[in-house]
Amino acid sequence: MHARVKSAHGPRAQSYRGGGPTATGAPLCGGCEARSVRKLRACARWSWARENRGSARWIRRRPLADALDHGGTRARIQVRMVKTVALDVKSTDTVDQIKSKISAIEGIDKSQQALFFCGNHLENNNRLADYNIMTNSSVDLYVTDGMQISVSIPSVGKIIKLNLKKSQSVADVKSEIEQKVGIPLDEQILMYGCQQLEDNKLLSQCGLSNGHTLHVLVCPTDKLRISINVDGERTVNLDVKSWYTVADVKLMIETFEGLPACSQILMRTQPGGAETLKDTETLQNQHIRNNDTLMLHQNIQFFVKTYEGKTLTMSMRTCDTTDKVMEKVKAKLMMMAGVYYLHYGGHVMCPGDTLQKHKVANNSTVDIRLRNSNVVS
Repeated sequence: MHARVKSAHGPRAQSYRGGGPTATGAPLCGGCEARSVRKLRACARWSWARENRGSARWIRRRPLADALDHGGTRARIQVRMVKTVALDVKSTDTVDQIKSKISAIEGIDKSQQALFFCGNHLENNNRLADYNIMTNSSVDLYVTDGMQISVSIPSVGKIIKLNLKKSQSVADVKSEIEQKVGIPLDEQILMYGCQQLEDNKLLSQCGLSNGHTLHVLVCPTDKLRISINVDGERTVNLDVKSWYTVADVKLMIETFEGLPACSQILMRTQPGGAETLKDTETLQNQHIRNNDTLMLHQNIQFFVKTYEGKTLTMSMRTCDTTDKVMEKVKAKLMMMAGVYYLHYGGHVMCPGDTLQKHKVANNSTVDIRLRNSNVVS
């Protein structure tokens, strides 16, 4: 099928919505009444015109220096109409493929092309059929200030491509890098031409253009956000510093959750198993990073009462299992294996269950009972 692409060439194609054709067919100036020779010479705005058949076109007025009427503000101008290009396309072609064809014919980089049909902006990954574009349809092309640059990040060994506009700021670039690579904004330093780019600078002010390469230096800050999983029941988020000690974090948890710092056990899960963090070590020394999750368990003291009436005092972690409890009991009482079981709160504590699962509280009592045929292990 055939599609017509109407293009407006220039430094930046800007939409102008004021004005339309006059009764005689002459284009309006969009309400622009130049009041001096100096203003008319500088005037190069986009104006809006319509063909007799009603399809819209973009036009640009040429400089008026040679056509000025020095007797007043009225002038005779020359108008260059917009170019229309015919393309052979398929309904299954994507918008990006259409941009490639336009780039091959007109030399306009894809990153600078914005295509519209019936007022809708055409997305690169969508097909022409998605917009109901049929043969002899007219698609409007606007040349924008877009560009594609490369971003080199040596610390992670990556080079990414970004589609940007010259009117965007350095801070906008950092936001896109954070979304694509995950490096926080405040840890990025952007370099171009051996100079550090300031966040409030526009890319046009930095001299960046299509095909250029930015370099990112990663400068970690001491700010961290970590998550604390409290006994698998809830999660607490904390804003900390990398130089905080594990003891400092425990005090913060005590403040927010009311759990005594002395009873807290902070652990980090690793491929080889869980590792208990030392109170005197800093988070940085323990290799805790931003958005890491730590497991919090508690030390509790409880009593184990035997069927003979003896009472043992046990100090264990809430993540410990009934198997470990029975091992300690057997070591103290020389009990036979498989003959007894633990009972707490009206429930049998099965092998492998944790104290946390049965909500064994501080200073509570767990009973040891003799196994019989009515007890299912």
